[in-house]
Amino acid sequence: MREMEEERLRMREHVMKNVDTNQDRLVTLEEFLVSTQRKEFGDTGEGWETVEMHPAYTEEELRRFEEELAAREAELNAKAQRLSQETEALGRSQGRLEAQKRELQQAVLQMEQRKQQQQGHNAPAPGPEGQLKFQPHNTDDAPVPAPAGDHKDEAASEKKVPEHPPELPQLDSQHL
Repeated sequence: MREMEEERLRMREHVMKNVDTNQDRLVTLEEFLVSTQRKEFGDTGEGWETVEMHPAYTEEELRRFEEELAAREAELNAKAQRLSQETEALGRSQGRLEAQKRELQQAVLQMEQRKQQQQGHNAPAPGPEGQLKFQPHNTDDAPVPAPAGDHKDEAASEKKVPEHPPELPQLDSQHL
């Protein structure tokens, strides 16, 4: 850029020196027309060459470049289409995963609700301040067992064997 600006300044100085004959730093139409009538005005012998004199590339090089460009464009279009299809597939997959996530969250919520319901049936209900309420059972018809050390005095026939063995809590496969 600096070299280009220097070249421009040198050209301006040259024009002003050769065209501006009265040195007023202004080029009038008369001064310009007089300078164009000189013999060296149309002479390009000092190495002034136009772009057309030396083309940057041949017609064959241009044709190959255009072919490469077209091939690259087709490749990029195919890649863009493939990426678009992958994006659509990922969007559908994401939708399915979101649906599965919602189903699993709902299943977990239902399991927690069932667990709370089962705990609510097995445990006494809490009081208004969170304390447990113990409900007295009707014990009028149940015999009171003797302390552990007082079984010596009872006869073997007086000992009562429970009619039913104690029930163990049943576990179902959902709670394992």
